[in-house]
Amino acid sequence: MARIPDTIVLRRDRDLGPRQNDIWVRRGLFGLVCVVPLLALFNVFGQRPDTSTGTAAAAQLSVSAPSHVRGGLLYQARFTITARKKLAQAELVLARGWIDDLTINTLEPSPTSETSQDGQLALDLGPIDAGQTYVLFVDYQVNPTNVGRHDQAVTLYDGNRALVTLHRTLTVFP
Repeated sequence: MARIPDTIVLRRDRDLGPRQNDIWVRRGLFGLVCVVPLLALFNVFGQRPDTSTGTAAAAQLSVSAPSHVRGGLLYQARFTITARKKLAQAELVLARGWIDDLTINTLEPSPTSETSQDGQLALDLGPIDAGQTYVLFVDYQVNPTNVGRHDQAVTLYDGNRALVTLHRTLTVFP
C-alpha cells in the first residue's frame, strides 16, 4: 500500500469529517434556487393580467393589465369603455405610471389625438354612441432599469367632465 502524503489528512480530505453538514447547506442553497421559478409559476413576479372595473351612470371603464412585471417584459394593456349614454368627446387620461420607464410599442386603434395633461397622457377617443363598446389596446415593454412601484390611475372623461377613475399600482421587479 502506498504511503499517504504528509499534506493529506484522511479524516479531513477523504472522510470529510469536519464537513458533515456541508451537504445540507448545498441542498438548501439549491432548493432556494429552485424556489424562484416555482414562485414565477404562481404569478408572484407578474405577467398575468388583473382586471379593474369602474362604473358611472354614463359609462363603464375596464382595464386589464398586469400589476406585477419584470424588466424587459412585453405585455398588453386593454382599456374597455362601454357607453351607457352617448359620450360626445371620450378622453382617456393615463397617469405617469403608464408611461414612465415603459416603452409604448403601439396603440390600437389609434386615438384621434394624443396630448399631455400635467405630465399625464391624454388620449382623445372621439364620440362613443350609447350601447357601443370601445376597446383600446396598448402594447408595452418594461425598461430594464425600471424598478419599484408606479401609480397607474386612469380616468375617463366626456369633454371636461370626469366620469370614472380607476386606481392601480404597477410593481416592477428587477
